[in-house]
Amino acid sequence: MQLDTPVRVPSRPALLGPGPSGTTRPGPLAATGTAVLFTGADAPPAPLVRALYGTFPAYRAAFDALRRTLDARLPIPLAAVVFAPEQGADARLLGENPYARCALFGHQVALFRLWESWGLDIAAVAGRGTGSVAAAHVAGGLAAGAAARLLVAGPARHRTPGNPAHPVEGYGTVLACGPVPGNGAAVGDVRALARALAALQLHGPPLDWERLARGAGARTPAAAP
Repeated sequence: MQLDTPVRVPSRPALLGPGPSGTTRPGPLAATGTAVLFTGADAPPAPLVRALYGTFPAYRAAFDALRRTLDARLPIPLAAVVFAPEQGADARLLGENPYARCALFGHQVALFRLWESWGLDIAAVAGRGTGSVAAAHVAGGLAAGAAARLLVAGPARHRTPGNPAHPVEGYGTVLACGPVPGNGAAVGDVRALARALAALQLHGPPLDWERLARGAGARTPAAAP
């Protein structure tokens, strides 16, 4: 089942970044606002990416737009690695850099765009490790081409300000934007995907993830590229 959601143009979130001019502190409405922490994890599980890609058009569109930019700097197209047969030679590259960093970046930004399409109003973002590249990109501070250069050249060296354990402390709802290992979701399995994404909520009143994921309609699942 492929789900459609209303088109929405959200405002850019504030970037909790390093340096006096780039640091954003929680404002008076932060206690009721939503912040997203982009984690510096390993590459996302390929089955999760395939399930999200085949089920949600907003995720697929964002992932496709980014991989076209990333592919210009990779020896093998990112889709050939992420969507490769599980035991194939190309699939093993997902555990190696730069493919691991690029796949994580593509997944994080696509997941963030999916949340935006569901109407989540995200006030601020922060990142750790490779996640800091995704945070800067969605906040409008780093173009996709510049992000690709950073990811292919080497590990991110950006750091978040303040307490590194709580870079988004003070916000009412906090989501972790990163992989969900071992969720077992398949394309069109909205309930399983909703459960997986619910595990990414770190703080705040529990969101109704299944209602959000149901969207406005259903179509035939999309095939991998």
